[in-house]
Amino acid sequence: MRIDGLLLVDKPEGLTSLDVVREIKSRFSIRKAGHVGTLDPFATGLLPVALNEGTKLIPFLPEEPKAYEGALKVGEETRTDDLTGDIVRRKPWEDLTPERIEAVFRSFRGEIEQVPPMFSAVKVGGRPLYKIARKGLEIERRPRVVVIHELEVDHVALPIVLFRVSCSKGTYIRALARDIGQHLGCGAHLVSLRRTRSGPFTLEKALSIERLRAMGQARELLPHLIPLREALEDLPEMVGDERLIRKVRQGQELRVGDLLPQPLLPPFEKGQKIRMTSPHLGLVAILETALRADGIDPADPGQSVLRPLRIFHSTGRSQAQGG
Repeated sequence: MRIDGLLLVDKPEGLTSLDVVREIKSRFSIRKAGHVGTLDPFATGLLPVALNEGTKLIPFLPEEPKAYEGALKVGEETRTDDLTGDIVRRKPWEDLTPERIEAVFRSFRGEIEQVPPMFSAVKVGGRPLYKIARKGLEIERRPRVVVIHELEVDHVALPIVLFRVSCSKGTYIRALARDIGQHLGCGAHLVSLRRTRSGPFTLEKALSIERLRAMGQARELLPHLIPLREALEDLPEMVGDERLIRKVRQGQELRVGDLLPQPLLPPFEKGQKIRMTSPHLGLVAILETALRADGIDPADPGQSVLRPLRIFHSTGRSQAQGG
């Protein structure tokens, strides 16, 4: 039995994201798997894992907004901006007040510039920063624009501050804790992090690693898989008939003449992604539009309208394809 779809996992502390993928592949004899987004080993929470045909979805899955629950410790800065690094600086924090902390947190809402941590996968000159950092070096990094949609202080028990954040893809929460500490004047570093959302996916539906380890067979995953079709619900949907599906699976573009007498399409812009589905086959393909909807000329049936980007092999309902 081949298992295709998206599995939401509650990653525990101490495992890398790749550790989780490897364990799922080994335990359930999954041929292909990959995670969506990365969590540091000390972090916990939502880790979407794509299985088999689901790996084709990864470039198209929405990863925003990201949401986290975290804790920072004021008065100490570390080499990695989190609890895994050596402390490089200590400053007094005893004069901090909850009001001051709230004010600084508010100042980080909205669009901000953020310098990536040295211990990160961001590449400079083709080399990941963490490889440079491991040699004890630090180089200048260009700030990047990120968006903090929400940032709330949950509880203050100094030197610990608990908070919640919703942000754009590419935001480093370690760097956010570091920068908040700098604005407070006493430094800070991240001591815990738990991801609760990634795009449309939430932690509530995630399986713990203990529950996965208690499963004996791959078929036990089926009730927990998000079908391929449902994983892309944000994309406009085109239901294809047998003739159109055959053309797409042969890698052919769909033209105006293929869609007449009436286009089977929702309104779209040029370059927009559309999912082609079938009531019986589930997700068939991801297509890209070549023209605007108002640019379709029925008098020119040779116009290219849709181009296949990814084609999915049917696995049927029982194997979480969807439909």
